[in-house]
Amino acid sequence: MRSGTFVLADIGGYTSFLTEVGIEHAKEITGHLLNGMFEVDRENWKLGDVEGDCLFLFRDSEVDSEELFAYLRRLYEQFRDSLEEIVSGSTCRCGACDRSGDLTLKFVVHAGPFDVEQIAGQRQLIGADVVVAHRLLKNSVPVREYLLLTDSVGDLARASGLVATRGRDEYDDLGAVDYRYLDLAPVRDAFHRSREIFLTEEDADVAVSVEIDAPPDRVWSIANDPVLLTRIFPSLVEIDVVSGKIEDVGSVHTCLHGDQQQMVHYRVAFDEAGRRATDHLSNVYFIGRLIQTWQVRASGTGSIFSFLYSIDPRTPIPDEAARTAALAEVRRHAEGDARGMKDFCERERRDAGRVGSEA
Repeated sequence: MRSGTFVLADIGGYTSFLTEVGIEHAKEITGHLLNGMFEVDRENWKLGDVEGDCLFLFRDSEVDSEELFAYLRRLYEQFRDSLEEIVSGSTCRCGACDRSGDLTLKFVVHAGPFDVEQIAGQRQLIGADVVVAHRLLKNSVPVREYLLLTDSVGDLARASGLVATRGRDEYDDLGAVDYRYLDLAPVRDAFHRSREIFLTEEDADVAVSVEIDAPPDRVWSIANDPVLLTRIFPSLVEIDVVSGKIEDVGSVHTCLHGDQQQMVHYRVAFDEAGRRATDHLSNVYFIGRLIQTWQVRASGTGSIFSFLYSIDPRTPIPDEAARTAALAEVRRHAEGDARGMKDFCERERRDAGRVGSEA
């Protein structure tokens, strides 16, 4: 028997995600997510098994707590990176692709003796502690994304710096098993902050601003209303929020324009206090991928509403002529939308003033 450390990385939301309509895309997406995590430090961590939506990884030795948490954080960030790549780049509206942004990740970490046997030519880990680790996948932890650890890796909680909560579950074949769990929300928030970007006029490829005779808070409120935006922006036909709330970092929504071009927006930053937000756009006509920041600032007479665009570094542009033509098209759309915002906000204010004077 050897002594080892076991990590089970379990994708949450998989059952509802694996719909009959989108099963082929569901397989592709989960395969991409699991393969990405497997590549993280594969020199030291071995594959025990792939169990549907769960990756069973192990190391045939004890692992320092700081090193172990660093590895788990890298797994989580790889999962989030892959998920962002998927949801920000797909225009498919099948059940699987629509739900991919709702997938989560949970970890079970345990350590103990194990042995290896060959079954049908495949290596399988066996041992009581291997069973314990797998049983703990079914638990009563009440948070969406978590790290569950047993006392066998007790120092991991301290090394993580996260708040640990005690838990216990009963199993028919094991009896009561005590553990601690750590809510991964701070790790998720740190990941989002690391991706946060707000374009400025200095680093934007296209900057369009318009002065609006209306209070900044009202312009900001209107700019965050998907229903109103379809009445304001000339070419916009429909906004469909695919996952999350439209203001949430990590949310996805699509925009259908009059030319039937459906763009995908993946929100990477949202600053309520600063009245600004940034999306990664894909399937953009003429370009492919863009970064878009829009913001509302106070001015002496009311507000300044701005669109700022930069070509995503991942977008191949064949030559300077193509780049110039693409950015001219982006500017044309932005100027039309900015005028639409100005006209709507100022008309609303005039109408409100007329009603007030009549009263």
